[in-house]
Amino acid sequence: MKTQDLGVKLKVRLWNSVPVRLGLGVLLITWAALALALLLFARQQERQFAEQHMSDARKDSSAIAADLAQRMLSGGGREVWNDVSSDTVRHTEMTSAERILVFTAGGTIKAGSDVGAIGTRIEVKDNPECPKCDSVRAGDFPAFGTINDPERGRVLRIVSPIPISQACMRCHEQRDSARSFVAVDFDMRPLERSAAERRDAMLAMGLVAGFLVMALTALLFRRLVMQSIDAISRSAIRLASGDLTARAKVLGRNELSLLARDFNHMAARIEEQVAHIEAAHTESELLYTLVVEASKNLETGEVATGVSRVLLEKLRPRQVAFFLETADGGWTCAARGTGRDERVASGEGVLEEVLGTDAEQLRPLLASMPAQIVADARRTQKLQLTRDAGGLTFALPVVADTRLVGLLVCIGIPATIQVGEELIENLGVHLTLAVINSRNYTGAITDGLTRLKNKRYGLIRLEEAVYAAKRYKSGLGLLMCDIDHFKRVNDSYGHPAGDAVLREVSRRIAACVRKTDIVLRYGGEEFMLILPQTDSDPLVAIGDKIRQAVSATPVDLGAAEVLLPLTISVGVAALHPDSDSGETLIARADAALYRAKEGGRNRVEFDR
Repeated sequence: MKTQDLGVKLKVRLWNSVPVRLGLGVLLITWAALALALLLFARQQERQFAEQHMSDARKDSSAIAADLAQRMLSGGGREVWNDVSSDTVRHTEMTSAERILVFTAGGTIKAGSDVGAIGTRIEVKDNPECPKCDSVRAGDFPAFGTINDPERGRVLRIVSPIPISQACMRCHEQRDSARSFVAVDFDMRPLERSAAERRDAMLAMGLVAGFLVMALTALLFRRLVMQSIDAISRSAIRLASGDLTARAKVLGRNELSLLARDFNHMAARIEEQVAHIEAAHTESELLYTLVVEASKNLETGEVATGVSRVLLEKLRPRQVAFFLETADGGWTCAARGTGRDERVASGEGVLEEVLGTDAEQLRPLLASMPAQIVADARRTQKLQLTRDAGGLTFALPVVADTRLVGLLVCIGIPATIQVGEELIENLGVHLTLAVINSRNYTGAITDGLTRLKNKRYGLIRLEEAVYAAKRYKSGLGLLMCDIDHFKRVNDSYGHPAGDAVLREVSRRIAACVRKTDIVLRYGGEEFMLILPQTDSDPLVAIGDKIRQAVSATPVDLGAAEVLLPLTISVGVAALHPDSDSGETLIARADAALYRAKEGGRNRVEFDR
């Protein structure tokens, strides 16, 4: 059966219906039992009919035998048999006998109430119309049997022997027990009519009773059996169609009720197993996606952004936020929510301490989060989890070397998503590895003082940018920047002031470029900017924007209580695809920077 056919209710034809077939079977059995009862009843009636007339036939036979013996003593002959025939007529009129015949042991009819039968012969040997006439044992009589007469229909015949009396010994031998028989016939048509009437009445009652029994059987079968089967069948179709909540209604306390209960137990086990499978699938898919995302994006900020995006997609919480400690002692956070744009924030300070304060940069991120579980997760460094009508909410600390280096907060995960504590703990293990790798990688490519990318990382990315620009025929710009008279800062205010100047200048330069651009500390007070997919026309304007941003306001040296004005010189070069490499492009930009220095500083020079 195809999957799409599971929800279609199959039509069972009437003659194939189990209740109908069962009812017809009961009807046939009822009618067969009725026919057998009628047959037995008819035979019993015939036997009773014979017994009722047995005494009459015996009396008639005895009377006729006595008359015959009396008349034989006075002499035999035709006259005697005529008188006996007259007696038989009189006896038929006095009793319910239809005909009386007197015949010899050889079967010749000598007298009787039926004149036309006198002189004819009855076969006495093995003849059902003359029961036991060939017997010589007096104890076998009277005997009865039925005969089928074409004119009279069925007739009951009772045969009695005429025994040899003492008066007959003068003419007959003593060894003979009977020399003649009396056959008394009784008409069975009244019996058959009454039997037919009873049979018709019983057939009518049987038909009605049969149909009633059939209907009652079908109804009871439908109620006691088919309803339970239909309930189990409908539930099985729902279960097969994917509705794991399908359960059969348990009707009564019979065997089918046990079957429905066992089906419900099976469905519950299936639902449980599917839930486990779905949970395992959710876990494996989530962890696999996170591993892939962490492998693609090794920088701390990208890891935070990627993890929040994956969790929002896979677990569908109302809000997710991932706080991470950066390699240089700062922190970053990526937050997403249903129907909301991604929010990214970063700042200075140790993450664990920042989360425990009312930092201004954290307020927008923490405002919609349950403060208690965030605080408990930070304090205990253990998973905090709650479930309510709004779904599952958890705060998962990421700990490395007993230090809190990350905190994942998910709010309002729907109940339809199979998320258990074990899955979240496994998620924490993978996030810990991803965070450690990210911190190591970010530390390796980041300048510790300015938090810009370092020279080694920048040179690798420059080669990649040159290759991409040549392959896809896109523009590429390179800027070399140098702080004017930086040595005077160190000499006049000390190296801590010089460090403060480098950090502030780095921040101002980074604020002037796109996210796709790469800003790195090339060495000392010199910076390099790689601008992919940038034509030569706007490069001077970009350089001048950076120059103005640096010189716009003095730098606060903090402890020295000095506001120090600064300027910067910028050298600009655009890639020549046919002749430039990464090294030549740097040399051209550096030459332009040298001309800016020679030309009076605080200016932009473009090497075309």
